[in-house]
Amino acid sequence: MIRNRTSEPAWHPSSAAAAGRPGLGDAAAVASYLLVTAAIALPLLRDPFGLLPGDRADPVLNAWLLWWGTQVAPLTGPWWNAPAFHPYPGVLTYSEHLLGLLPIAAPLQWLTGSPVLAYNVTFLLTFPLSGAAGYVLGRELTGRRDAAWIAGLAFAFAPYRMSHVSHVQVLASFWMPLALAALHRHARDGRPRWLAAFAGATLMQGLTNGYYLAYFPVLVGLWAIWFSPRAGWWRRIARIGAAGVAATLPLVPVLLTYRQLHAEQGLQRSMSEIVSYSADLTALAGITPRLAFWGPLHWSPGPEQELFPGAALAVLIGVALWRARGRQPRAAESRYLRAARIACTALAVLGAGLLAVRLLAGPWAVELLGLRISVGSVDKIGAHAALAATAACLLSRTCAAAWQRRSPFAFYLLAVAALGLCAMGPHPEVGGTRVMAYSPYLGLLQIPGFEALRVPARFWMLALVCLSALAALSYARLAPADGRRRGVFLVVLATGLLLDGWGRLPVVPSPSPSPLLRARAAGPVADLPLGWRDNDAAAMLRGAAHGQPVANGYSGHAPPYYGALAHGLRAGRGDVVGWLAEIGVRHVRVDRTRPGARRLEAAVAAVPGLRLDAHTASEALYTFVRTPTAPPAPALGERLPVVGAAASENEALVDYAIDRAHGPRWTTGPQAPGQWLRLELDASRAVGGVVLWGSLGMEFPRRLRVETSRNGRTWEVAWEGPTELPVLRGALRDPRAPLTIAFAAAPARYVALRQTGRDPSFAWSVTEVDVHGPPPLGLP
Repeated sequence: MIRNRTSEPAWHPSSAAAAGRPGLGDAAAVASYLLVTAAIALPLLRDPFGLLPGDRADPVLNAWLLWWGTQVAPLTGPWWNAPAFHPYPGVLTYSEHLLGLLPIAAPLQWLTGSPVLAYNVTFLLTFPLSGAAGYVLGRELTGRRDAAWIAGLAFAFAPYRMSHVSHVQVLASFWMPLALAALHRHARDGRPRWLAAFAGATLMQGLTNGYYLAYFPVLVGLWAIWFSPRAGWWRRIARIGAAGVAATLPLVPVLLTYRQLHAEQGLQRSMSEIVSYSADLTALAGITPRLAFWGPLHWSPGPEQELFPGAALAVLIGVALWRARGRQPRAAESRYLRAARIACTALAVLGAGLLAVRLLAGPWAVELLGLRISVGSVDKIGAHAALAATAACLLSRTCAAAWQRRSPFAFYLLAVAALGLCAMGPHPEVGGTRVMAYSPYLGLLQIPGFEALRVPARFWMLALVCLSALAALSYARLAPADGRRRGVFLVVLATGLLLDGWGRLPVVPSPSPSPLLRARAAGPVADLPLGWRDNDAAAMLRGAAHGQPVANGYSGHAPPYYGALAHGLRAGRGDVVGWLAEIGVRHVRVDRTRPGARRLEAAVAAVPGLRLDAHTASEALYTFVRTPTAPPAPALGERLPVVGAAASENEALVDYAIDRAHGPRWTTGPQAPGQWLRLELDASRAVGGVVLWGSLGMEFPRRLRVETSRNGRTWEVAWEGPTELPVLRGALRDPRAPLTIAFAAAPARYVALRQTGRDPSFAWSVTEVDVHGPPPLGLP
């Protein structure tokens, strides 16, 4: 039962105001979003063919991805094997495929032939399309155009968007509000066509952004639980679930291809990566410097942690909550529920107090009635306190009454809290201190596919969908339906929202073309310098002009050899330049305008079989006149049993190098001579080589010496040298085992890997190491 006080009308699907057919007011709202977008984007509109928004990396990559989607049939073998990171296969799985944006970009690409213009128009349209989608959701929830317009402004021009002007796939979030609006309409009239609309919007959102494909079902599940009727609730949830499955089924082959190719190449996200891209609670105050008004207060606790929602939106929702206090009905509760609520509240208060004392005073312990009570782990206390607080909130009479009314305001408010907690990742932190040992995201990581997503903080875009809905509902609560006061309130609020989200859009020149490559390229190209993010992305987009594959690449992943290739070329290693011919590279372009170009070109010119073909003041083009034959793979015998390991540092991690798990790894600090990893066999055996497993990236040993010993005291050198070339050749043979070293057979019980190189920026890591015997007789 509900004990009525002064209350708002109980929300029911049939009581929501009909949105009606689109009219001039709706068109005017969309037009206003277009005008605001054009005003913010004036720096880009001055030269949409020659400028790009954001930085010189991700926008260039995304322009290249959209271009490639127009060159071959999507989802075919040639499409997956995109012309970057030559000759590695399946490189399109290193990033988002952006198929959901092709309906916008493809016609522009075909009409103009300009990947830059196609990308810029796609980028700009994400703002008004998001506004229009927020408008549709706000109109469905309130039945008012003015409230809907506020929702569109709040969603399209949220401050968070200016943090992601380089990530068009993050900005393209406009299908989610449409999907929610379709669910609300289905709840209102029960027509199957709205479930079909929900499924279509969900499918398009999944084709646009892989993060939202994984994250949006969390919000949909919460919606289905909250808004399903008490009678026949399972039917509503089953119908929504079936529609969601139908929307996901066409994407299953895409997801399986990603999963298969990543497994074959040993690509995975480490827990440390996921944690580093999780939002700290203080990220709610994180402000991007790109905001015109708030930018001078720029601050961020870490990458992708500028989650500031805007002052106007916070005040609007806060005032609506304040005005609603004491006016909402409260549900009657049984004495058992009341006891449970009081117990949960007490536990939450106790946990918060213990957490505060622990943070201020450090670990402590007391003895009480013979029992020793200790408080040492902050994250365990925080997790239990948060769980108790959540239970207390859900058991409260206010929350129970809101659920009985199926209150949209209460749902979207609770959803913001839930999604914000998900954005904090597997181990939520406050000010850099871990305060929860477990979280909802830790549970989501058990679902196949979630472990491949690096940035939990992007859950915040789903929270913005909910905040825009709250903006419409709050405005409808506070503003009269007509009259002068409504107009004044509307103008003031819209001004505040735009002031919060108005940005200084950064623009950069698009990559300069290469006249020499356009005129002379007749095969795969290596565009030097290689390994620099901006230059690699530029080389990919230049490939759209000259039409040849490039050995360069930039994406969310890279082939396991790419770090060794970049390091060898930066060091001017002629044998690494020569290796490019082994993988089929025909041309080497040197950008003479880059720092260090003279030394790099001298190393290129000294490589036998590489001829200067043409040059200008800004670039030089070399062509391989002969292709060397790659040496055969090192021959090794059976894997020998390793029973122990020791290391010069991080002894606690050394067992990871021999545990056969291929997950966590042993790692050093910055590479320096004197670092070593020593392996012990079960007995003295003939040893003929070692294999280092795992995707090394830049954490391969710069120079390595392999030593063997019978007794662990006297050592003999079995192999020594730089490792770039072995990594390059090994990764192409087996990406899971990129570094294979064979040497003359020697009797040994101990094998030591000693670092003799130096790199102040990168560690030396070993995911797994095997020791092998010599090859069987008759093999080289």
